[in-house]
Amino acid sequence: MGDMKPSAWLSYRLRKATQESDSIVGAYGGHPRGIRSHQWPRCRVCGSPMCHMAQIDAGPWIDLHGFARMSVFICHATGGRCEDWDPWKGANKVLLQRVRDDNLYDGPPTVRVYRRVKLTVDPAIDEAAVMRDVRERGVPLKSALQGLKHDKLGGGAVWLHNDDTPQSPSGQGPMRMLLQMTTDVVTFDITRGGMAWVFIDPWDPSEDAGRLLWQGG
Repeated sequence: MGDMKPSAWLSYRLRKATQESDSIVGAYGGHPRGIRSHQWPRCRVCGSPMCHMAQIDAGPWIDLHGFARMSVFICHATGGRCEDWDPWKGANKVLLQRVRDDNLYDGPPTVRVYRRVKLTVDPAIDEAAVMRDVRERGVPLKSALQGLKHDKLGGGAVWLHNDDTPQSPSGQGPMRMLLQMTTDVVTFDITRGGMAWVFIDPWDPSEDAGRLLWQGG
């Protein structure tokens, strides 16, 4: 894919890797790599260790703001009572890692484990061109968005309900989307047909710059 920095208007559809030649960009579920027990996120609401959802490496397919990898966690301990869909409550966590560590370390023994699925990406989609077709060629917006309603890296969020893009606490603008997840590749417990999104604050250089939210189907 080369070494070019990904464009804000390009997205890469995620799919399950099925061939040895597939370029692996990360994984859904399973035991996260490089997370030591003292680093494992715990829910700020109930205190329970969170469940690992996804781990994506930086590369031409995604700009992680200088970080090498992100790992996404969510609380499943209370059946939603911790409001795990909210990006600010502390019932989910985007762990940004400066070093790519592929070692396996011990984690909490009681955490629910999704089946590990290695991920690759399809060639880039120019979402700016898709939106131009809506404006200039009369392509229905609904059908254009439906064509982007899949697991992907980058691009724009396809919302199920209202636009919930997190705003930077700095007041400088909206955060940038990194990852859009559906329940198609892995049946995440975010309601049937639900979708989740990971954003990063481009004005925050810290390891706390990432945010996760989801909407029910």
